[in-house]
Amino acid sequence: MGKKTEVNVDINVTKIVKYACVAGSIIVAVVFAEKALKEFVKSPYCANKCKN
Repeated sequence: MGKKTEVNVDINVTKIVKYACVAGSIIVAVVFAEKALKEFVKSPYCANKCKN
C-alpha cells in the first residue's frame, strides 16, 4: 500500500576539491597582483614615468 521512494545522491569530491583549489589560486593571484601594483606605483621608476 505504501510507495517506495528512492533517492540517489552522488557527491564528486574530486570536482569539489579541484574547483576549490582553482578558486583559491585565483584569489591568491589577485592579492599578489594588487600588492605588486601598489609597490610598482610607489617605486621611483614609476614615480617619474607615471606622473606624465
